[in-house]
Amino acid sequence: MLDVNAAKQYSAGESFNALLPILKRAGLEQVLSICELSGGLSNHNYKITTPAGSYVLRVNADAADSFCTREQERFYWQQLAQAKLAPALLWVSDDERYYLSDFIESDLIESDFIECDLIESAVASVAECAAIEHNMIDSERFQRKRFIHWSALERQTSAADFMLAQVSLGILHHGDSQQAYLNPEPPIEQDKHPNSAAHLLLELLLQLRELPTGSYAISVTEQWQEYHQQMLAYQASLALTHDWSERVAKLLGIQIDIKHWCNDLAACLIKPQFCHRDLNPHNLLLKNNRLYCIDFEYATASHPLCELAVVLATHALTPAQQNELVTQYLSQHPYVTVHAVAAVPAAIDMYWVFACYWALLMAAQTEPSRSADYLAWFDCFWPLITQES
Repeated sequence: MLDVNAAKQYSAGESFNALLPILKRAGLEQVLSICELSGGLSNHNYKITTPAGSYVLRVNADAADSFCTREQERFYWQQLAQAKLAPALLWVSDDERYYLSDFIESDLIESDFIECDLIESAVASVAECAAIEHNMIDSERFQRKRFIHWSALERQTSAADFMLAQVSLGILHHGDSQQAYLNPEPPIEQDKHPNSAAHLLLELLLQLRELPTGSYAISVTEQWQEYHQQMLAYQASLALTHDWSERVAKLLGIQIDIKHWCNDLAACLIKPQFCHRDLNPHNLLLKNNRLYCIDFEYATASHPLCELAVVLATHALTPAQQNELVTQYLSQHPYVTVHAVAAVPAAIDMYWVFACYWALLMAAQTEPSRSADYLAWFDCFWPLITQES
């Protein structure tokens, strides 16, 4: 998870000097500056500037190794880079701790609908907009629009929030059988706050689903079981804090719900497809009106609704934009049944379930000072899970 637009300059000190030998091994001799890129929850990323250009050095966190196979991660990164959907991966250290890739300077997106209190800190300054968009806007149009970084589109959305928004538009209903369905001609009012976010996301989703799956795959149920067994193993073998154990108890209390959500997803699956599985706004870069992906630790072949769910769960979209994504993505989708729309809320719930497992597993593997941070992330994610039992 990475926000390339919020960076702090490193002074020429211990951190700068510690990275120089690594950068030299990567072939970068003349380093002009090193800036840490903020927004990462596990790995650390640095923008490296040289006379020849700019790059990103990623330092992989040891704890994150339990969530991914680095060989698998690089396989999909290189595959997406070849498809022009990711920055080029240029160098990997022998111990797989350091990755060097191209740096992509993310463009701003024009927006006039995100609530002001959500994006105030991320709205670009007049000077920044003028520098980036000086050939594209006039002063009158600029005064009417906001220009924000893609990461400012971040908003946490639960399955309940998604359902409520769709029901409010008369788009998504629950019948007597509690099966969701879409009206063939939903009475959608014209979106009063349009922007290009939904279109760009849909274009990316459709491109990603066409990519080869490779030899790696995991189902939603298998992922749940894997995370759950890791959690139980830590619980049995480590002297973890009471705070950690309390949160484990919360997850244990919704296992029946999780099983139901997994069953709903399995029932509508025809065939797995390539899935990035973490397409949150901090893992997307906007350049020349197209989106690029970063961070492939969770990439694999899996359920097609995994991709749709994370976009719905993490992007600030209007109800009409959400509907556009759901209907267009699932329209004649070759790898899910026509009933897949009924499982969209379950997919959103499972995204937040996995986020809670991630936070607990990271907390179990890090020093106490960082462990508290990951438990705080658990507390942020937990209320987004539907509590049915």
